[in-house]
Amino acid sequence: MRKRFLLAAVLVFCLSVFSLGTSLAQDDVVIVAADVQDIITLDPARAYETTNLTVFHAVYETLINTPASDLTAFEPGLAASWEVSEDGLVYTFKLREGVTFVSGNPLRAEDVRFSWVRLKNIKGSPSFYADAVSAVEAVDDLTVKVTLSAPTPAFLSIVTVPSLSVLDSEVVKANGGTDAEDADVTDTAGPWLDQNSAGTGPFTLTGWTPNTQVTMVRNDSYWQGAAALAGVTLAQVNDSTTALQQLERGDVDIVDNIEKDLAEQVTANSSLKLEQGQSLNLSYIAMSPNETLGGPLGSKDVRQAVAYSIDYDGILDGLLLGYTDRPAAMLPLGIQGSDPSLRYERDLAKAAELLSAAGFADGVDVTLSLGSGGICGIPAETIGAKIQADLAEAKINATVNIMQSSNFLTDYRAQKLQMVLGTWTPDYLDATMWSDYFSYPDVGPSFRIMLDVPEIAAAAAAGAVETDTAARNALYLDYQKAHVDAAVFVPVCQNRILVATSSQIENYVFHPVYFFDFYAMSKAS
Repeated sequence: MRKRFLLAAVLVFCLSVFSLGTSLAQDDVVIVAADVQDIITLDPARAYETTNLTVFHAVYETLINTPASDLTAFEPGLAASWEVSEDGLVYTFKLREGVTFVSGNPLRAEDVRFSWVRLKNIKGSPSFYADAVSAVEAVDDLTVKVTLSAPTPAFLSIVTVPSLSVLDSEVVKANGGTDAEDADVTDTAGPWLDQNSAGTGPFTLTGWTPNTQVTMVRNDSYWQGAAALAGVTLAQVNDSTTALQQLERGDVDIVDNIEKDLAEQVTANSSLKLEQGQSLNLSYIAMSPNETLGGPLGSKDVRQAVAYSIDYDGILDGLLLGYTDRPAAMLPLGIQGSDPSLRYERDLAKAAELLSAAGFADGVDVTLSLGSGGICGIPAETIGAKIQADLAEAKINATVNIMQSSNFLTDYRAQKLQMVLGTWTPDYLDATMWSDYFSYPDVGPSFRIMLDVPEIAAAAAAGAVETDTAARNALYLDYQKAHVDAAVFVPVCQNRILVATSSQIENYVFHPVYFFDFYAMSKAS
């Protein structure tokens, strides 16, 4: 599972790009300081990094979309409509008429079949999105039938992922692409797709210089009408402070994911705007309920005492300057079934009562381990120090163990850490993206802390296969209540992405999957 940090930590950009940026700085071209060092390939069937999603959304399209205004809804994309069989196994998509690729080729059902089967057979990191798919059939030019191996209520959410973009099958095949079973070794289209588009999107890829920039120009034949912007360049700069200087000088138009302590600098400048977008990045404290690994944390009373001891508001308002939100119990805000009332609030008296009941009235010792990276946009050690001080007020003596991120992940995955400060970000917008990994003893973070709580697992398993919306919401309420009671994973913050733009940028829309909707965007002269 990819730990997507939504261009997390500090976005790094390279100044050298601006030696060629002068010719690009037209009134209707936008230059974005973005983490292009994150890009390894621009082949949707092979890419599993963060920044790729921004590019893919601009140059490719999926059958359906999730609107930024409602992350639980679906709207038509390349598919004008769809139907689901009563048994939940067959999805039939009707494609739009009159859609063409940038090559001029018409969109056909065969393009969908080819793109999805190619993704599945390349067997790279993104191929797991197609795991539930047992067959894809082009019924006719505008009808695609997808058969699943088992009912999968999250399937429509999966369809919205840019890795399931529809590519021009004729063009990709002409440039080495194949959907054969051995595509993982016989497909050679990747290098061509790194520099060219085979999509239907509002922009066309014109070039990628690794670690430097990605350039796109407007697709004037786009089926929804030409975009307002003539082009977009994603460019690299060394740090947020430098990028803001470039923004103030007019060398760039947008700086992505600025650090929270720079927000006031942006709001104080009348020529700039601060945009905020709620990510689905959820940071949490994990405590092992296993007595061998967790020690005193093997007691539910002690874990709950820890949860009641934390000054959540102090973290959010004091350290994160009010630019971060609190999620529900192991479900981010905005996701189906999320209920923000299901979480802990600070209560030192309750914490003391619980410690006494557990036999630790005089105090208890624990070790909090964390990686050297960022949590909710600030250094993890800063939040770790705050949690340490909070716990001390409840006679919970926490030793903070700051580790190199690689060593932290190695030990966390090896079930060696009693208590950790961790983070998780989804691949698609469904509750299963959390419940699948924070519920079962043999999967993900749950495995790492030796979780074995049948109530959590039962609610998660039932919610994953329930197709009725109301019933599914109820099951995920049960899932969250079980998490609150067990206190094994205690959410601390849900990151908010801060973006600085020139005042000329209009119609900025944040989306937690692809971050920018360049089609909606415009630039005032």
